[in-house]
Amino acid sequence: MQKHSALVTGGSGYIASHLIPALLSAGWTVRTCGRRERPASLREKVEYRIVDLAGDQPLDGLLEGVTHVFHLAGASSSRSDEAEMHRSNVVGTERVLSAAQRAGTQRVLHMSSTSVYGEEAQLPLPVTEDVEPNPSRGYGKAKWLGEKVVWRFADQGLPVVVVRPVSVHGPGAVKLLASAILDVALERAAGLSAAVVHRSPIEQRLVHIDDLVGACLHLMGHDGAIGRAFNVVSGVYPTSIEVASVLAAEFGLDIELSDDPDCGLGYEQRHEVWKRMLTEGMADDILLTKKRFRFMRKANPNNRLSIEALAVAGFRPRHTDLAADVAELTAWYRNHRWLLAAT
Repeated sequence: MQKHSALVTGGSGYIASHLIPALLSAGWTVRTCGRRERPASLREKVEYRIVDLAGDQPLDGLLEGVTHVFHLAGASSSRSDEAEMHRSNVVGTERVLSAAQRAGTQRVLHMSSTSVYGEEAQLPLPVTEDVEPNPSRGYGKAKWLGEKVVWRFADQGLPVVVVRPVSVHGPGAVKLLASAILDVALERAAGLSAAVVHRSPIEQRLVHIDDLVGACLHLMGHDGAIGRAFNVVSGVYPTSIEVASVLAAEFGLDIELSDDPDCGLGYEQRHEVWKRMLTEGMADDILLTKKRFRFMRKANPNNRLSIEALAVAGFRPRHTDLAADVAELTAWYRNHRWLLAAT
């Protein structure tokens, strides 16, 4: 059996924290890189280099001895401005793929996003990967420009695979569903008896980190995946009301519907409870957003995505039970004191 050696960019990020252990378990040799100091959780056998992929430092040495590249590095809208998103997602991608091309890398997997489809122009539903993307926000635009770089290298013969995940959740996640879980925990700690949610249902799309990692590993070894893009989503689309109901039940609260889109505890109230919980020993890892249930408030006409390409390639998501996933997540957060056990 041929031994594979992976370079995982974005080594200090969330997806890498789950992908790298999976690669090691599968017998891969792993090198990773990031702009921050070596993550404390990284296993000793993993080589780590501090590299600015979009800087002036040559990257050829980073690819030496590497057979496969998992290009996860990029900047998101939650922590970066548009200039940084372009620098990380476009310039950095150009430099990584140039080095991979020179090194004769066997395969490159590029982590894109379903945000490339946009939220303004109505696309045919369910959205397939061969539709012309029409990103409407800064992050989606940066990811699509990064993809264009990838497809240019693909046309030049570089064997690439593109994955487009939706909102990722799972143990260790700090935003999106994690922030919504924190919101309900704060309301429980505030002594409320019900979680209030706007009565207009908004369809949600989620994928568990284990399914995203599984899809990446599967596609990286599938010859039919070369030169193609793949949506990665659970295939289940709960509404905002259904998600809020699951969260409320997990914390022993009722659910209450409101006509007010800004219902529930406001940011200042949530922030006060959050500060109190920090003094009681809760860690501040989960992102507290100014808008309650922020990720569940954005209606998207292109929400429904086709996962037929992924199924034809032989992979189907396994995490399709939201209540079970939320129970797993809250248990993990409590065990790590990202939530207080009493909530």
